[in-house]
Amino acid sequence: MEIEVKTEQFKKVVSCTSRATSNKAIQPILNNILVSGQDGALIVSATDLDLAIECKLAANIRIPGRVTLPAKKFDEIVSKITGGDIKISTDDNQLAKILSDRSKFQINGVSPDDFPCVINAEKSKDVICINQEEFLHAVSLTSFASSRFEATSILSGIKFEIKNDKFELGAADGSRLARFIGKLSKPPKSKDFKYGVVIPVRALDELERLITNFRDGNDEISFYFSNGQIVFQNNDFTLSTRLLSGIFPTYENLIPPAQPNKVKFLKSNLLLALERVAILANEKTNVIKMSLSKGKNVAKLTSTSPDYGNAVDEVDVEYKGSDVEIAFNYKYLSEALRNIKEESLEIELDGSLSPLIISLNKDSEYSYTYLIMPVQLR
Repeated sequence: MEIEVKTEQFKKVVSCTSRATSNKAIQPILNNILVSGQDGALIVSATDLDLAIECKLAANIRIPGRVTLPAKKFDEIVSKITGGDIKISTDDNQLAKILSDRSKFQINGVSPDDFPCVINAEKSKDVICINQEEFLHAVSLTSFASSRFEATSILSGIKFEIKNDKFELGAADGSRLARFIGKLSKPPKSKDFKYGVVIPVRALDELERLITNFRDGNDEISFYFSNGQIVFQNNDFTLSTRLLSGIFPTYENLIPPAQPNKVKFLKSNLLLALERVAILANEKTNVIKMSLSKGKNVAKLTSTSPDYGNAVDEVDVEYKGSDVEIAFNYKYLSEALRNIKEESLEIELDGSLSPLIISLNKDSEYSYTYLIMPVQLR
């Protein structure tokens, strides 16, 4: 194999693809990435058998061929190269030579014969499309609410449901939930289509990274279901992941239709106040308290640390409701505020034991609900 490729494009491809490799793989070849050059395109692939990523880019393919290279070392080499182009060649012994500017590397490769099939090529008849930016928005507003502690738990996944021309992403970790409903740009062909799966949050994290890195020239992300997997792709990459098995909680039943007390506020003001008060929050519980008084347009935030002291801060709001004090994990609210694009927001709440809810509905293009369960103070 002998190829030449643009350095900056290749850096992105290798960095994103190598994240699908496994450092603890039973099969040593899964520590490698597969580099294939043919028909004017360079394809870089990796898999740990649960997650697979394949990226492609234009390249000068002088001699077509394939080789697998140790992902970690290859990524380190490529990331530090400074030349405008990278030349890669291999010999019959799978020795790869990497040249760029004044740098020269030789790295031992492995025959690609035992490398597993990365992406299942058997597509379903229904390829469905979503506007790429809207899907990226949906993932950014939901993925942080999934459980990050038990990788095998159903709550470590995100519910992904297709119903007619709508899609829904939902995440919950037992203390909060996030739900995004948007519109498909290309719905399924069959009428009354409804299908729901649970996608591992790691896969959606990597998909979010891929979309962010390969925005140019891509307006839509397409996907299809295949043999217990879901496959996402655009013009630059393909990602395939195994789905989680199990029954995802019916979190929509936890969302109350409306709550009487409403707090309108500016996101940046509340986020800054949260960050200030959080300095003296209990480091084990991350709990702060918000107090609201009838007829007063001020939200009072307080925190107490058994080791350091306490903090009080106030934020100007528009408040309609009765006297309420509610305690919650401040990280749950600040994570949502950092990901929500809108500046003017509203929180609904009932009492100290009822959930705190943020709802968005921007010109009916999408709907978003974020719910935080309160903490009972003793």
